[in-house]
Amino acid sequence: MENNELDSIVEGKQQIRYKPGETIIKQNTSSTYVICVRDGLAKVYVEGIKGKSLVVRLIKKLDFVTGGDLFNGNVQRFTISAVTPVTCCLINTTKLSQLFSENNRFAVELLRHHAKQNNALLDKLVVLTQKYMPGRVADTLLYLKNDIFKTNPFSVPLTRQDLADMSNMTKESLVRILQQFKSSNLIKTDGNTIEILNEEALQEISKNG
Repeated sequence: MENNELDSIVEGKQQIRYKPGETIIKQNTSSTYVICVRDGLAKVYVEGIKGKSLVVRLIKKLDFVTGGDLFNGNVQRFTISAVTPVTCCLINTTKLSQLFSENNRFAVELLRHHAKQNNALLDKLVVLTQKYMPGRVADTLLYLKNDIFKTNPFSVPLTRQDLADMSNMTKESLVRILQQFKSSNLIKTDGNTIEILNEEALQEISKNG
């Protein structure tokens, strides 16, 4: 990307700070922006019937979410809300679309990123529909350690309900399985801090579903 192209994208961008719990993007509303996280942690989730939500991914510093009218119309298919204090840049998709048509290399990279997002959602769908609850919880813990926080132990600024929504189960079921993992010395918890003691065993639980 040339400097003048970068200037064109950055020009007119909105940078907004959100408090924990505040909505960044609302499902089923119109939006013509791509969300780029400058700092903090946010959750991307689908709001289902009867108030039930499914957290499909977390986004952190330097992540961005394509959507709006760039690829799939201007109606958002998910809600994004801040988990911690979050600073976001909102980039107008009109400028991205223009650059997409003018710069082949940028277009390829953006399509790769979009495909990566879609593949991650498909993988999540497989996990939630084909694995038993222990496998889903194991996947959630491994995802938090290896993809989000990249450290062990790690402090989780998510509620138990958030973790349950990531695993597509009730909070009571999640707490019960976490207790089973603790009793088996697979993990250790201290408040919101989780330490994985036996990652190989968790990977086996994940593999066997």
